[in-house]
Parts: sequence; structure tokens; C-alpha cells
Amino acid sequence: MLIPNRIRFCLPLLLLAACPAWAQDAAAPADTTAPPLPPVLGDYGDYAVKAYRLEFFGGKYSGGTYLDSPPIKDRTVTQDGKDPLFAYNPDGSGILVDNLRVEDGIILYPPLDNNFPDRPNFNAPRKEIKSGQVFGARIGIYIADQFHLDIVGSYSSGTAVTTMLYDKDGEAGTKFLPSRVTVEEDDGFKVYMGGLDAMYDANSAKFLGLTPHLGFGLGGIINRYSYLADKTALYLKGNLALSAHLTKNLDLFARAEVTEFAFEVDELGYANMVGYTNLTLGLNWFLDVLPAPVRAAHEADLASR
Repeated sequence: MLIPNRIRFCLPLLLLAACPAWAQDAAAPADTTAPPLPPVLGDYGDYAVKAYRLEFFGGKYSGGTYLDSPPIKDRTVTQDGKDPLFAYNPDGSGILVDNLRVEDGIILYPPLDNNFPDRPNFNAPRKEIKSGQVFGARIGIYIADQFHLDIVGSYSSGTAVTTMLYDKDGEAGTKFLPSRVTVEEDDGFKVYMGGLDAMYDANSAKFLGLTPHLGFGLGGIINRYSYLADKTALYLKGNLALSAHLTKNLDLFARAEVTEFAFEVDELGYANMVGYTNLTLGLNWFLDVLPAPVRAAHEADLASR
């Protein structure tokens, strides 16, 4: 078959023009998938946790008194062997004054009787925890705009001290003015606390650049001696704080906490109510977990109300 010269001249040009189209069809097939949909962010109420707060603090621990016996006077009725004072050191080696007997780790001071020479020179024992330092941390979980639940833990250190009234003339609490002396001490006393606080940020009550915060909590406390058994209990706590804004997500907190619990007293055979007070300063980081559009829409809604 004979092909005209004109067609034979155009055929190579047609083949060259078709090659790029064939290569494109083979390398990149047509994209038939739908474009991705934008993420569904929801609104403020769809998020159970709105934000977190992380705080580290330190400050002053007040200590407290858990045994405070009144002075034995002339009309006080006592029984021999019924007035023990337990030592912090089981072997009694920590006693700092004379004229007291130690039996099985118990300090026994002479009971009052009708024989004048046997009247006690030592009287009115008092056991207390001296003030010290406290350190701790809290993690706040926001479940609403101004309401959050804080997981709190703290460590305090102090000195457990036993003091008594001492009258060298043997007339403690009557004719002469006795002086209070230290009988024994344990400088390794520690307090561990952990619990949950319900906190409210009173943003509407802000003044002078300070925001008040009010909270109540409960948890467990461990009072630990160097040698004696731990004294554990459940506590109730109230706290009041003021915060000052430092940077975008960083606040300075000043906080006062009062903790009440039942302290078991061996000498009494029952527990006394004791209160600890902590005065602390802390740095607090605000960690937002809401997407920026959701946070912005929520704040705009609050501003419009």
C-alpha cells in the first residue's frame, strides 16, 4: 500500500505530539477522591476537661499542740502510775533533765501525794510540734470556667518537743512561779499530706491586680516520728489564696491553708483535735487544652452576655 508523501511527512509529528499525553496518563491517574473535611471541633461544653494548672509551692508550717495537761495542784486527785509521759526515743535516752523515771520507754514523773517532800518538781506536761518548712505541689483540673479539682501533696518538717513546768522549790502551780523547760525532743518529725481540693477562682472579685481563690478539701495525713509509730488520720482543710498574673500562662500564688484532724495521743488513750496552718508561695502554670477556635468562641460568648 502506498502512503502519500504528505501523510508520510506528518506522521512523525503526530507521534511526537501524542507521546507526552500517553506518559501523563500512565504516570498520574485521575484523582477521584473527595477533598478532606475540616475537623469537627465542637463547642466548649463538649470538653470535660477545659484546662490544667500545675503549681509548686513552699513556705512556713505552723505545727501544733496535741497534749497540754493542766498543772497538778493541791486539790488534784491522782493515782500512782496513772500519769505516764511517753518518750520519743524508746530507750528514754533523749531525756534532758533529771528526777524523772523511765520504764519501758515511758517517762514517769512522781505523782502528787500527802507527803510534802514527794511533791513533783515537774508538772503540766505539754507535747507540741514546733514550726518548720513545708513543700508541695498541686495539679488542678478545670471542669468549668472558674471551678477546678486539685490533687495536692505536701511534705512538712518540724521538731516534736515535750516541755514541763519546773519549780525547784516543789510548789509548781501554787505559791511560786514555775518555768517551762524542755524535757525531750525529736528533731526528725515529719508530716505527709495528700488529698483533693475543690477550688473556686473568684475572677469577678479581682482587686488591685489580685484574684482571690477559695477552696475546701479532704485527704489523709501521716505524722511520722523518728522512732515511735506513725499517727495517721483523715483531715478537713480550708484554704484562701491570692494570685498575681506574671506572664501569659504563669501566676504567682500566696496561699493560707488550715488543716484539722484528730491526733491520737497515747498518754490520753484517745485523740485530740489538732490544727496545722501552712503559709506558702508558689508558681502556677495554666495549661489550656481547648483548641484555639473553641476557646476564642467561648470567650466571645462570655463577653457578649
